[in-house]
Amino acid sequence: MSKGCQIDLLIQSRRTICVVEIKRRKEIGREIIDEVDAKVRSIARPDGVSVRAALVFDGHISTVVAADGYFDAIIPFLTLIQ
Repeated sequence: MSKGCQIDLLIQSRRTICVVEIKRRKEIGREIIDEVDAKVRSIARPDGVSVRAALVFDGHISTVVAADGYFDAIIPFLTLIQ
């Protein structure tokens, strides 16, 4: 039996898969990178398909998360509804 994971939003095009994690917490720390990375590694994908990671958040994001460079996009939730 294979192990699964929950992906909040997955967008797939011909050559790219974008894994979008949506978090609503008072504090979002470095652990979010490990959580999303585990999900990204669990996705089976054909050769030539890249995976990108994005974070949509509501709360305070640690400067470590922003500075790490893991996420291709970090989007405050409020910008989506304006």
